[in-house]
Amino acid sequence: MSVEELETLLAALDPRLDGFGDGGSCLDDASAFLARLGIQSPPALEADQAAEPAAPLLQWLERWRSAGGTRDTLRLMVRTLLAHRG
Repeated sequence: MSVEELETLLAALDPRLDGFGDGGSCLDDASAFLARLGIQSPPALEADQAAEPAAPLLQWLERWRSAGGTRDTLRLMVRTLLAHRG
């Protein structure tokens, strides 16, 4: 991911966004924020065609959620990545 994408993800993980999304997870708030920025999963194509993959930021959020990660741990990881790239 680019520095810009990591910075966008870090902004989406801001704890002040609590309640921004419809789901019960704080990562749902981050997904809702990214969707409002126009970063979202593309709509499914016709049934016989494969859908395009979701945006990398959303893929990372979903993998983090599936692994049991939290917003706080993901924020720490993104900050670490940005510090190493900066």
